Amino acid sequence: MDDRIKAFITKQHLLALSVIDNTDSTHLSVYSASCYYAFVKENLSLCFKSDSNSKHIKLAYVNPSVGVIIAKDSNTLTHLKGVQIQATFRNATQQEQGVYYDKFPFARLGSGEIFALDIDFAKYTNNQLLLQKKLTYTKE
Repeated sequence: MDDRIKAFITKQHLLALSVIDNTDSTHLSVYSASCYYAFVKENLSLCFKSDSNSKHIKLAYVNPSVGVIIAKDSNTLTHLKGVQIQATFRNATQQEQGVYYDKFPFARLGSGEIFALDIDFAKYTNNQLLLQKKLTYTKE
């Protein structure tokens, strides 16, 4: 993964997670949730805390292929930055839990579990770079 993508992901703290919702057999839809996250560079994973009984976690267990958006908010087109990610949902390792709690020590006070998203593909947009092509990463 390009270091510019890693640097962007490291600096941010909020992601939008989208999961497939096929609980209604007559209608396929997408369900989304916002989560604070920590980036584990060694694993190229994103860790977040949530309630295991929440809708997005229940759906992610059924369909672990998820979508993620991490974006920097800006009203100026040339300052637009963000990454679109395809990831695989799973339970976090002890090491990943430690990284999450190092970034968000106050999160120890709340209930919930730490989960992880293994980055399978990422497309990075940074309009300040004026790139003709977006930076991409594909897991080997």
